[in-house]
Order: sequence, then C-alpha cells, then structure tokens
Amino acid sequence: MGFIGLVGTMVLQYIAFAAMPVIEANLVAYTWPLMVAGAIIVLDSPRRPVLLGITAALGFLGVALVISGGREQSWFQGNPAGYLAAFGSALCMAFYSIAVGRLATPPDRFLLPSALAGVALTFAWCLRDGVAWPVGVYVVAGLYLGAGPMGLGYYFWSRALKLDRGGKVAVAAYLTPIASTLLLALSGETLTTTAVAGAVLVIGSCIAVGIEGPEAGNNA
Repeated sequence: MGFIGLVGTMVLQYIAFAAMPVIEANLVAYTWPLMVAGAIIVLDSPRRPVLLGITAALGFLGVALVISGGREQSWFQGNPAGYLAAFGSALCMAFYSIAVGRLATPPDRFLLPSALAGVALTFAWCLRDGVAWPVGVYVVAGLYLGAGPMGLGYYFWSRALKLDRGGKVAVAAYLTPIASTLLLALSGETLTTTAVAGAVLVIGSCIAVGIEGPEAGNNA
C-alpha cells in the first residue's frame, strides 16, 4: 500500500509533468479527492447520494477553475501517455487515502520502506539515463522537497486519516489547490476572478460534504 500510495503517486505524477502541460497534469492529478469523496458516498450509504455527488462534482469544477486561473491556453496538447500517467497518479493517491485509515499498522512502518525503495529505484533510473547530478542549492531544494512536502506531508496526512473515524477528513484535500493559489498570490501572482470563483466552489463543496457526511453516518 505504501509503495503504490507514495512511489506510484509521485513517479506517475512526474512522468505526467514531463509528457504534458503541467497545468493539465495538475488538473487530472487533483481528481483524487473527488475519487475519495465518491468512495465515501458509496461506502457510507448517505441519505442523499445524488446531492453529495453533485456537490463533489462542483468541488472538482472549482479545482479546475483554480488551477486554470482563467488563463487562455490550448488544452489537450500533451502526450496521451501523460494523461494516463496523471490519472494513474490520482488513482494511486485515492487508493492510499482510502486504505490507510483501514490499516492498523502505523504509517511510518510502511512509508519508510516504500520511500527507501523509491530512492533506490530513482537512483538506478538516474544511472541508466546518465542524469547529471545537481550541486549546491539544487541538492538543498531536493532534500527539502523530499523530507518536507512529501515526507512530512504523507506522514501527517496518514495520521489524520487514521484519527478520523468517520472518514470525512479526505474532503479537506480539496483545499490543497486553494492553499497553493494563496501562496502564489503572496509571491506576487495575481488572482483572477475565475480563480476566486473556483475557490468559493471548492470551499463550499468541502463544507457541504463535511456537514452531510456526519448526518448520514449518524442516521445509519
């Protein structure tokens, strides 16, 4: 589970980045929270599954609006393999998010071996392709990305899913593109009206699914 969730998600995501426009790769990869929300709808048998499905779909629409930001561009210009890789990455992350809360084993027990296996495979890949080794600031940046957003990110996400007995914390993943957009704004990027509209849809979807979910669970 750790290998699929961690290594599978990241390898397929970076393959997608290399084979298609990054903004489209992000859009496809961000469908994993929608997959998780759909699984919650099916597994929890809520009173109003159609309403929850529409709400989740609106959240996905909001993600698309936030990521695109209303910029003019030509869509579907990448390699078809890139789209498949991005979709596969989303499936891996959705599977991990659903399964981790159902596994009694602590997250570090399967994340650490999976990460080490991923490092070994990446090292072998680099040797095979003759990749030039980065130096200086690139090494520091690489260590930060591996230990920070990926290492600690996966660990805290796993802990949150284990502590959330109702299984509703997964919908908070919709807030990821919102946080990214705010960071871009703080770094000098300008938010478009389209991105703001998307943020409203995403946050509204999170609130609606989060409220409806516990009600359905209590009624069951």
